[in-house]
Amino acid sequence: MAAANVTGKVAFVTKRGQNPIPAETLVWLEPVNGRVVPRAPGTFQLVTRNKTLIPHVLAVPVGSTVSFPNDDPISHNLFSLSSNNAFDLGLYRKGAGKSQKFASPGIVNVYCNVHPNMSAVIHVLSTPYFGFADANGNFSVGDVPPGKYRLDVWNEQGGTSEAPVVDVTSTGPSQAVTLTLDSRNYRATVHMNKVGKPYQQPRDY
Repeated sequence: MAAANVTGKVAFVTKRGQNPIPAETLVWLEPVNGRVVPRAPGTFQLVTRNKTLIPHVLAVPVGSTVSFPNDDPISHNLFSLSSNNAFDLGLYRKGAGKSQKFASPGIVNVYCNVHPNMSAVIHVLSTPYFGFADANGNFSVGDVPPGKYRLDVWNEQGGTSEAPVVDVTSTGPSQAVTLTLDSRNYRATVHMNKVGKPYQQPRDY
């Protein structure tokens, strides 16, 4: 069966002061019937630079390993309390950093135990059909076999939205795919440190 590219556009409903980043919008397809074989696990990087985790949003196949190099002259302690993918890398200095394998699908919220403003999101996916939108909100997910799929879209400010079932044919979806995320209820939350307590004044080690 010939595979197709599923294309479309993501739009945002916002209020004053909100600026969701279209290029950090993840789109993925889940088959309505049947199972899929995930992409082969790989090795990815989430780099600490200037007290920022780069990229801010990362998508990896289930079973992949993510390394966390530290490019800063100060130490960091990256951790996550996310269900089934919790980890704590401990305090480490500049250099190659440490690695973590992600064996379960789901969203992993990553923070630094030293610097509360540092954060990133890792999506661990069991479907092989996923991709990011571009700066204008346009997306394309390639090599999708014909069939019926649930199309999901996620953005940190817009949350997750589920589109109607998409019927993919050998020449592409049978309908135009337009997705809208409503960011108006987004509120930046204050997270706790790795032991569930409020952060103290950050120190640079």
